[in-house]
Amino acid sequence: MDFNLLTNEDIIKELGKNYEELRLYKKLSDEDVHKKGGVSIDAIQRLKSGSNINLLNFIKILKGLGELDKLQKLLEVKEEFSIKQKEKKTKPKRIFKTKKDTNENFIWGEDK
Repeated sequence: MDFNLLTNEDIIKELGKNYEELRLYKKLSDEDVHKKGGVSIDAIQRLKSGSNINLLNFIKILKGLGELDKLQKLLEVKEEFSIKQKEKKTKPKRIFKTKKDTNENFIWGEDK
């Protein structure tokens, strides 16, 4: 399923379906996930029904499923090897964008 084609609400519903499939595949009950992850049964039911849950509960559900490492991979930066990167040992801390020239009195060369 390509999440780029779905609304946010549909993505939540798909995550609920994926939770249920993974839970059954791992032969876990909702109670098992609740105990292992420390998440409330109510939060699990909200996810399964396609309702929004907060990030902390989602983390607890992943922990209960034994899948917390998947969350870590979501925002992982994969560095590719290059000579230039090897020479640069520091990573940028900020990204600076140049400001656009807002000079409203611009005159073309032939208009002088």
